[in-house]
Amino acid sequence: MTRAIGIDSGTMSMDVLGFDDINGKVFLDVAIPRDVITSNPEKPVEIIKSIGNVDSIVVSSGYGIPFKKAQDATDKEIELATFINDEDLQRKLKIVGLRNLMKIFKSSDMPAYFMPGIIHLDSVPEYRKINRIDIGTSDKLFSVAEALRNEKDYYNKDPKQSNIIIIEIGYAYTAAISVLNGKIVDGIGGTSGFPGYKGMGFIDGELAYAMASAEPKFSKLRLFQGGVADYLGYDNIEKLNLIRDGKNSVALKLFTESILKDLSVMMVSNHNPERIYISGRFTRYDFIYNYIKDNIEKYLKELSIKASIVKLKGLGKITKEAASGAAVLANGIANGIYKDIFESLNIKDSKGSIFDYILPEDLRNKIMEYFKN
Repeated sequence: MTRAIGIDSGTMSMDVLGFDDINGKVFLDVAIPRDVITSNPEKPVEIIKSIGNVDSIVVSSGYGIPFKKAQDATDKEIELATFINDEDLQRKLKIVGLRNLMKIFKSSDMPAYFMPGIIHLDSVPEYRKINRIDIGTSDKLFSVAEALRNEKDYYNKDPKQSNIIIIEIGYAYTAAISVLNGKIVDGIGGTSGFPGYKGMGFIDGELAYAMASAEPKFSKLRLFQGGVADYLGYDNIEKLNLIRDGKNSVALKLFTESILKDLSVMMVSNHNPERIYISGRFTRYDFIYNYIKDNIEKYLKELSIKASIVKLKGLGKITKEAASGAAVLANGIANGIYKDIFESLNIKDSKGSIFDYILPEDLRNKIMEYFKN
């Protein structure tokens, strides 16, 4: 029996899920508000220690670290995976809580592992990484692992034969990942895609220039603004789910068309996916989910693409799908029943830095110098 735990760091909550692979029993399924993590980063460790021995733990790793045991990571690697400027460090943004949690695992004797981001994977061609940092954080890797578990457990599909796209619609961001033959080949992250619920997504170059001029060293908090919620003037998802006219109608069109555009980008590298998985917080709101699903189906029909649209199923009742995927990877690391999923993703071959592909070289050097100090 393999007892595995996965930790996913979302915008609203940090989710912790554990299961054993003899009977599939979930023995840990808890969502911790991110504000709690910021003030008490040891909370997940305390919870895990209270449930007894486990074989493997996969820890949310921000923008990612090439695969390794937590104890083998350097403080600098952890800081780059959670990179923020000095002013945001003083503001104690939520990402500081994740950084501190990673350092706690590094200093522990627990069987914990840090994971790469999509940009660290050699299955993604280099030309798709140029001038990119966020083509998918470590938790997007978790969602892919969960999709491959769905492929294996519900569709009897060998992970190495899976051709799928995963769209994660989170509270802050929307991201999409393309998988061919069980390997990630492309990704569009929450800050590099089209607008999400809270975040504006990619930034128009002229807007970036204007922002940097008006707010030198502008806060990473700005990356959580400018999305659908700012258009509406509120961030109550229930209200968007229930009211379907006026400004809400325009917001739903903005939200949905942004998702379709993210999907379209992924179909450049995956022309004919067998399934498109939808995951994230917004799948829990029936009207919004069905509205998005119907629009995707209509779009695919117009393109004569026969992919089925399915909701990603996690193992937990409380935690989101990415935490389940992190636990699947932890199980694979410990040679459990999902070892084939871990191996299919070539995670052990991950390498490099999140800043490796920035051009021109003088700009890359300045960025690396600032964040490595």
